[in-house]
Amino acid sequence: MIKEKLTIILLYITKFCMRFIYFFIKVFTKQKNKITLLSRQSDRLSIDYILLKKELEKIDGIEIKVMCKKIPSSFLGKVKYCFYLIKRMYHISTSKVCIVDGYNIEICVLKHKKNMKIIQIWHALGAIKKFGYQVIGKEEGSNKKIAQIMNMHANYDCITCASNATKEIFSEAFNTDKSKIQILGMPRLDYILGFGGEIDNKIKLLLDEYEFLKNKKTILYAPTFRKNTKMDLKELINSVDKEKYNLIIRLHPLDDSNVPEEFLIDNKYSTLDLIKFSDYVITDYSAIAFETAALNKQLYFFLYDWEQYVNTRGLNIDLFEVFKSSTTKNINEILKTIENNSYNYEELKKFREKYIETLDLNNTKRIINYVRECLEKNN
Repeated sequence: MIKEKLTIILLYITKFCMRFIYFFIKVFTKQKNKITLLSRQSDRLSIDYILLKKELEKIDGIEIKVMCKKIPSSFLGKVKYCFYLIKRMYHISTSKVCIVDGYNIEICVLKHKKNMKIIQIWHALGAIKKFGYQVIGKEEGSNKKIAQIMNMHANYDCITCASNATKEIFSEAFNTDKSKIQILGMPRLDYILGFGGEIDNKIKLLLDEYEFLKNKKTILYAPTFRKNTKMDLKELINSVDKEKYNLIIRLHPLDDSNVPEEFLIDNKYSTLDLIKFSDYVITDYSAIAFETAALNKQLYFFLYDWEQYVNTRGLNIDLFEVFKSSTTKNINEILKTIENNSYNYEELKKFREKYIETLDLNNTKRIINYVRECLEKNN
């Protein structure tokens, strides 16, 4: 209780200091014809940002600034990050459009210039598990008081998504009116579906580096992140017949569970690359299910902790109902379906049609066109 009170006091002080500094930054800076892309999901550009940046560079007369940096775990790293925040605040103040792919403190807690537009493209194509305001107060969710202090998911002018079904979910999760949510899609769909052939070149490099993958069909296991829980991978590893199948394990970036080296692929190959390459994808509550469905790959859900997860987090989609043939608590049932080649593609088709309406390779262009409209209104 004392720790929570101290945290709340510290957050109020942080918020006040940021607003105080930002007030003077706004006073002494002018907006430019600038677009700033912000992220704290990773220290490097996501494929969504790479594709957006490439298209933005085709627009004459604009400045593009990309700032991607995770909050460090060390105390000294966090202190340095505070100074980095001031730099980000300067670029926000001098921009006409800001694009984010997750919660960003400075975007949500600060009061911005009236004509600056903020576009939230989120970092997931859809949402099987509940998030944001859907899990306030739950074990895997945010503290209600802290969410209020930090203005969680405030100030967005537009939130992009890939379907009307997802629009309903995002409206709850971001605690916003559906009118702000637009079905523009995500650039990553253009990437995995073959936009420019970049992913095919990546897979060629993958096979050149890991030649053993050429000889057998590949099973990818990519589970979601669980707070305060280590993944137990023994059952999965022991169940897969290594004589018949390659097994690749790709954990969430925040998951530090131990994975034997033989099942790992270098992180320079993204999870999207691995989905595209693999023959079968096993996940649980992860949003990679949507990219897998977009590619019409065999998709399986291994939900060994389903009851516990529903209680601690909650789900937007009842997987046992939607994927009756490929959702189970028993890994051997999944492997049996793979072995017998008896996958139910009809269930996958219905899921894809409901949750992904933007399979036309124009996702990046739609978002760029919206950015153009924002710039034109501000000129």
